[in-house]
Amino acid sequence: MTDDDHIEKTLNQIDNDFVKALAEPARIEILKHLIVSGSSDVKDLSEKMPQDRSVISRHLALMEKAGILKMKKEGRHVIYSVDGEGALKKSEQIVETIRSCLKLGCC
Repeated sequence: MTDDDHIEKTLNQIDNDFVKALAEPARIEILKHLIVSGSSDVKDLSEKMPQDRSVISRHLALMEKAGILKMKKEGRHVIYSVDGEGALKKSEQIVETIRSCLKLGCC
């Protein structure tokens, strides 16, 4: 296997859902709100954000799927909070992937 093949194989390990979730400014604003204010449900977030409740709900679902948020049900409400450990682990994996590529001579 060539170095280019190793680099491509290494880069394929990057979690696309995680990166995609962080690539949208509205999701970053939701993340900031949850970090500063703590756990919230869709209703609370929609009162503080310019987006429609359904849009925020989709953002939250994507962020939860990506491992950035945790959710728990409390009666009829779904409460979202930041999954700090999960997000940190995924961030560290990306850093390690870049380090591995550098060792193989990319960049």
